Amino acid sequence: MKAAPSARPGLRGPGVLHQRYVRRVREAPVQGAPAPTAPTGFFGSGRVVVAFIALLFGCQLALLLEVLSPLRVVFRILAFGTSLALLALVKGRRLKHPAMPFLLAYVGVTALNFFHPGTTSPLAAAAQVGIQASVFAPLFWASRLRIDEKMFRRVVLLLFLFNMASATMGVLQVYFPGRFQPALSSVVEGQGEGYIRSLQFETASGARVFRPMGLTDLPGGAATGAFYAVLLGGALLLSRQATWKRVLGVGGIGVGLVSLYLCQVRAAAVTLMVCMVAMCLVLLVGGRLMRLAVLGGVVSGLAVVAFGWAVAVGGDAVLARWSTLTASDPSEVYRGNRGHFLEDTFGERLPEYPLGAGLGRYGMANAYFGDNSDREHPPLWAEIQWTGWVFDGGVLAIFFYPLALLVTMVWGFRVAIRREDSAGEFWLWGSLLFAYDLGAVALTFSYPFFMSQMGMEFWLLNAAFFSAYWNRNAAVHAHRR
Repeated sequence: MKAAPSARPGLRGPGVLHQRYVRRVREAPVQGAPAPTAPTGFFGSGRVVVAFIALLFGCQLALLLEVLSPLRVVFRILAFGTSLALLALVKGRRLKHPAMPFLLAYVGVTALNFFHPGTTSPLAAAAQVGIQASVFAPLFWASRLRIDEKMFRRVVLLLFLFNMASATMGVLQVYFPGRFQPALSSVVEGQGEGYIRSLQFETASGARVFRPMGLTDLPGGAATGAFYAVLLGGALLLSRQATWKRVLGVGGIGVGLVSLYLCQVRAAAVTLMVCMVAMCLVLLVGGRLMRLAVLGGVVSGLAVVAFGWAVAVGGDAVLARWSTLTASDPSEVYRGNRGHFLEDTFGERLPEYPLGAGLGRYGMANAYFGDNSDREHPPLWAEIQWTGWVFDGGVLAIFFYPLALLVTMVWGFRVAIRREDSAGEFWLWGSLLFAYDLGAVALTFSYPFFMSQMGMEFWLLNAAFFSAYWNRNAAVHAHRR
């Protein structure tokens, strides 16, 4: 008998995943065990994903209402707590995504920091581990759901619409100064008048406005919505869905680019460029040259038009900000803005905390539950995700989590370049996920991406894609039998 492959499931491509699933189904009657069955009811269907995304967006919008400001901590905790609760509520057989072992190893390493001398508040430590686990928990509970390609398309559309709405709101905040402006984050207000003025610019009309916030309470926050409006809009443009969805995708690309230019967040623009190039390369490797031409032509054309529009509205401040990308080496631009945080992480923090710095000493866990009275272990600040990983688990943390991201990207890439007729549009969603995941990795060098709701959306979208692809292969096999 031929020996079974020794590689970890999922690392050798979706073909291996499907073969092992088929083998389990075939062998089940022989072994006297039932074949895998799909869960039933609401907590077994893809509607859970849609409801959870709606909850995430609702919590984010609630933070913008001043009348609900006393309940901010409740809304921040609600989304993360619901993600953990769904681990128990969602039933069924969990599919084994290739990133799962590395994420479990990461949270295990982090949990060991409960016993670190730097952990001064057990409550803050528990909150820190809870936040981390809740961010990647969707990979474990969403993989149990009965998700098909139609449901996955619905998830992509929902994420696109919210991000497009945030980008559109950002544009309106510059067009109509003060009219669509949400309340400023209390954290930003506490930085002082000088810092607040640095987040403003003068438009072509002479009005002084904040960088577009979109549907956030942070100046420049609309850049995130703009980024994903362009990326997800590109996928809608290339899909075989209804014409109105493709037109909507083009609109999302256009408004996203205008909003991104007005936000003046250069790191997001460079990251978007890298993601679009990656998506184009995947299309090229897959031999889909016509779609490559469509995507490249539409995005590049709209990029030029959107820039002229943004400069006409935003004035010289916008033009001067973006000219710095070509006036000097991009690596120097990054180093002068966020790069020094990365240098500090590996040059100072990692040697100081090779096994972690203790739990609950930075971020939301420390802000809400931390005990900062111990002068020997003061609160810490993590400006980028890599610094947070060092604080949480040192060398092992910055090994396991990035490795989980790597195998996730590899799996999506393998789906993207497959050309079987029965795969529907999974090649397109695989191309999207590869670019989307690459963008998330890039954003870890700008802020703590995987300590936020955006990180939760990352694992949710990857889990839904994995489940939809697996279930599609199982359905195709059942039909052929």
